Amino acid sequence: MWTRTSVEFDPYMERKAFDETKEGVKGLVDAKITEVPRIFHAPKDALTDKKPSVPDLAIPIIDFASVHVDTASREAVVEKVKHAAEKWGFFQVINHGIPLNVLKEIEDGGRRFHEEDPEVKKRYFSRDLANKNFVYHSNFDLYTIC
Repeated sequence: MWTRTSVEFDPYMERKAFDETKEGVKGLVDAKITEVPRIFHAPKDALTDKKPSVPDLAIPIIDFASVHVDTASREAVVEKVKHAAEKWGFFQVINHGIPLNVLKEIEDGGRRFHEEDPEVKKRYFSRDLANKNFVYHSNFDLYTIC
């Protein structure tokens, strides 16, 4: 008996088709999908008995206030950045000196870009990471995930 889930599934081809839309997950949302595409499903055995890799789930906060005080202080900040990047992959920076209005404009610019017409965004879509201009793509690991 054939069911929807028994249809032959080629993850590479589905990822490629998703990637070629150049619209990313927002394109799926805009299309009002009702089911998560199979390429985003994790195998059940990959999800069982998993414990958080970090039991304390507080995002690292790194204070840049002392970065220009002296060499030792700067090295301490660099070490904190290195540790957070290696262990977490991201972190929050405080006392960095970037004015709030600039941060707000960066956030607004990102939002405006992602709300832009898909045809406009497609001009910037690229997986060429050597490109020094602005590029945009979905799921950096799209072709390496299981």
